[in-house]
Amino acid sequence: MSHPTAWQPQPRGAFQGYWMAPGAGGGVPVWLVVDDGWLALLAPGQSPSGYVDVFRVPVRQAQVSSAAQRITVTVGGTAYPVLARPLGPVVGSVLGVAGAAAGLAGADLVRGGSTVARGGNVAADAAAFSRQGGPAFLAAARRSGVRVRRVGYGVLLTVGFGVGLLVALLVTVITFAIVL
Repeated sequence: MSHPTAWQPQPRGAFQGYWMAPGAGGGVPVWLVVDDGWLALLAPGQSPSGYVDVFRVPVRQAQVSSAAQRITVTVGGTAYPVLARPLGPVVGSVLGVAGAAAGLAGADLVRGGSTVARGGNVAADAAAFSRQGGPAFLAAARRSGVRVRRVGYGVLLTVGFGVGLLVALLVTVITFAIVL
C-alpha cells in the first residue's frame, strides 16, 4: 500500500550555509534540506555523496526559526543555528565599534563611513541568505508542515529604529528636566 499522499508532490527546499557547531571554531559548511516529509542537516563527511546526516527527522519533530540571515532548526530541544554568512555578525560588530570610536574621537567622516559600511554588510547578509536558498527553504519547510517562524530585516530595522527613537526621546526629556 502506498502512502496516502503519495500522489501529491512533496515540497522540497535546501539552504546552503554554515552551522555554528559547538567547538568547531567557526562555521561548518552544511546543507539544510527538507524533502519528502523529512528535515535534515547534512555536513561534510565520509559517504558517497561527501555529506553525512547530523540529523534527519520527520518534519513534525522539527521547529524552524529565522531572523535576518540565520535559520535555526530545533530538534529534540537542541538548536542548530545555520548562517548564510558566518562573518557577517563579526564584521557588523567591528564596524559598530569603529563607528563608536570615531564618534568619540570626533571623526565624523569615519563614523559616517562606518555606518554606510554596516549598511553594506547587512545588504551582503541579506543577499547571501537569498542566493543560498533561505526563502525557498523556509517556504518548502512551511508547506511540508514544519513550524516556521520568520523575523525579516524589515522588522529588525523597525525595532532598531523604534528603540533608537525612544532613547533619543528619553535623553531629550531628561535633558529638559535637568535644565528646567
